[in-house]
Amino acid sequence: MMLLPDLFSFAYVPNWYIQLDTLADMALPEPWRFRNPIYLAKNPDTPILERYIHAIFKKQAIDYNTEVNPGLAAKFFHVKNEFCCFHTGLYTKHYKPIYACFDRNKRQASMLDWYFRGFADEVSPWLKYISPLPQKPSYDMTQYGVNYNPEWPIRVNTDHILGDAENFSRMPETTRSAKNLPLLLETAVELARRWAVVDPSIVVPQGYQGRVQYLLPICLTDMENPDLAMTLTVMDGYYLGNTCLTLEMAYLNARLLAKPATAWLTDQVM
Repeated sequence: MMLLPDLFSFAYVPNWYIQLDTLADMALPEPWRFRNPIYLAKNPDTPILERYIHAIFKKQAIDYNTEVNPGLAAKFFHVKNEFCCFHTGLYTKHYKPIYACFDRNKRQASMLDWYFRGFADEVSPWLKYISPLPQKPSYDMTQYGVNYNPEWPIRVNTDHILGDAENFSRMPETTRSAKNLPLLLETAVELARRWAVVDPSIVVPQGYQGRVQYLLPICLTDMENPDLAMTLTVMDGYYLGNTCLTLEMAYLNARLLAKPATAWLTDQVM
């Protein structure tokens, strides 16, 4: 069975925002909205959690679909008879894993195969007969370069970043017309690299296409406050800076691996 990797195409999901509120109450306390969002969201209370669940569902569904051994596929997503579930990667206040649970959809008003029942921990009656339960989502990173090396140089693909409309639009508006913007960007990256030599904890990992990348805070307008993040791809003895992200994008990407702890990201949420 192939699983559709989009949650709303996979299942009928009633009362979605109420379900997210329930999950936020179940899970370990964590900020799930931005302090000063760039864009207004339909869901003002838990937009980070909403994006996280959609992304984890997609990951688990794709991993299930691409696993050639049906027995091993169940570690990503349990699908059997009238019930299915997956591990959200979140835990209750008593450190019990939280699962998203689905029943076969029997509602005539919807043509989708599954119906989202809700979130439950491992002792829920819904999961009483499920063994083994699906495993926590994980990113199969290559071991090479997993630990950030602050001494490695960073090669910045300035032409691509400033020549690409999406990347360029993420630059602070006050810097976009600067004639020395290429130099400003290169200098900001070098200063960030030196900052990371002193404090490597400012560099945050993210998963990208099965490999680890890093997020480096870049200060273009204020030496104390980052304006954006640069993604660093691990190369042979150096890092390649090929993309810039807004701080919101950086937080969302980092959260897929773990709850961010560094101040330049945690300052974005409340």
